[in-house]
Amino acid sequence: MAESSTAKVAGWGTAFSVASVWFGTHVGGGFATGNQAIQYYVQFGWWAAFLPIVAMGILALVLKEAMTMATTRNMYTYKEVFAELWAPYTKLELTMEVFNFVIILAAVGAAVAGAATLLTSFGIPYGLSVIIIGIILVFLVIFGVGLIIKASAVMTIVILVSSFTMYFIGIANHWDAVAEAFTRPQTQIGRSILQTIVYSGFQCVAVPSMIAAASVLNVKGVNRTSLLGWIMNGAALAVSCVLLLGWYPDVVAAEQLTLPNLYVCNTLGIGILGVCYQVSLFFAFISTCVTTIFTMVQKFENKMLVNTVKNLKVRRVIVAIIVIAVCLCVSMVGLDNIIKYAYGYCGYLGIIVITIPMLTIGRSKNKKYIAEHPECVK
Repeated sequence: MAESSTAKVAGWGTAFSVASVWFGTHVGGGFATGNQAIQYYVQFGWWAAFLPIVAMGILALVLKEAMTMATTRNMYTYKEVFAELWAPYTKLELTMEVFNFVIILAAVGAAVAGAATLLTSFGIPYGLSVIIIGIILVFLVIFGVGLIIKASAVMTIVILVSSFTMYFIGIANHWDAVAEAFTRPQTQIGRSILQTIVYSGFQCVAVPSMIAAASVLNVKGVNRTSLLGWIMNGAALAVSCVLLLGWYPDVVAAEQLTLPNLYVCNTLGIGILGVCYQVSLFFAFISTCVTTIFTMVQKFENKMLVNTVKNLKVRRVIVAIIVIAVCLCVSMVGLDNIIKYAYGYCGYLGIIVITIPMLTIGRSKNKKYIAEHPECVK
């Protein structure tokens, strides 16, 4: 365990910066489409305005324990943290590896499916759209990763501004429908609560990045980060659900459940807002694909074809094509099915291998470690 070269702090500004990492992970293409909000919350009724806060509260507690374990022991990779979590049975860390691989595959498949669905609005068949996205990804992963990383921060801001502008205008435009949604009975209460827990489970995809980001925090900073992240992510998801509660009957009638936010945006008839939203959403999908696929290529380029392909650049291209091909196959099942089934199963897996262990074993180990090492909280 190497000592961090950065002085650990507890300031609210630093906590906000680290919480923004979680926010950026959460508010990606799946969130921005509105598809997740409908499938996990809105379709069940008005609890959709409140259950997102519960889901993000559960995740905040999980991240708090994971970041506390990291910062108190100077561990900044999820492999180290989960080996510590499961010690002395350190091989159980592989359960996190499985979750991470599966959720990444699902996330990239969903991003490809989302981008392809956007292209279908221009009259391009879905299958052909997937192939076009695949060709774009091959070139960008090989030649354009640096450009994508540099542009992603700007486009994230654009998608957040356009999305929240649409949320508030859409709510105001359909205020009577929003109010009426709160008078309708809540349906399938048990399932809506289960979906809330499952949602927090697959959002554990944020755990690795938050563990890495915890390098600048002390324990007090971790607590503040968890609180701010809970407020930011819970509020954002709740607002998007309130919007879709009011628009849900229209979205269902128009058969636009795959990209409901795009339907709302286009229906509002604000030209520049619609253009900004579509462009930024498409880029969000592509950015997610490129950066995630590149990470997977780095992971496997020295493990696959090492004996048969000696040239690293050639091997990297081959691995990239293989990874992209697998993700394209996943995307063929469609965005709705990926979010409903792949994310759903990842949610159950996340509950078993991350949420429950971190809130029980992790919390117990953290309390014991801090009691034995009070200097680590300074």
